[in-house]
Amino acid sequence: MIDMKIGQYHLTSDKYEVKVNRMSLDSQGHPVTSYDDKSGINRLVEAPLAHCKNVEDALHWLRGYLIRTGSERITTVDQLARESRKIERQFDTYIKERVPEGL
Repeated sequence: MIDMKIGQYHLTSDKYEVKVNRMSLDSQGHPVTSYDDKSGINRLVEAPLAHCKNVEDALHWLRGYLIRTGSERITTVDQLARESRKIERQFDTYIKERVPEGL
């Protein structure tokens, strides 16, 4: 099962799919939670963005989403390729910082 946070994005899985959600963050950048009376636990406040068949597709979708919604105006294929590589490096760095060596 996947329960991975990348910045303000939260990837979760079940046996059928991987979901990509955007978490609400407070002023310090911490995820906002809401108490669920029914289950008695705090749940993240988040909005669903995508349903994907596997982690690779979820990360690919997230990269495209970040490119589409980013502040940089992309007007050439070279700019698109640079932005895509930049996001891939950010994902790689983020994951390498959190995954033990050898996994």
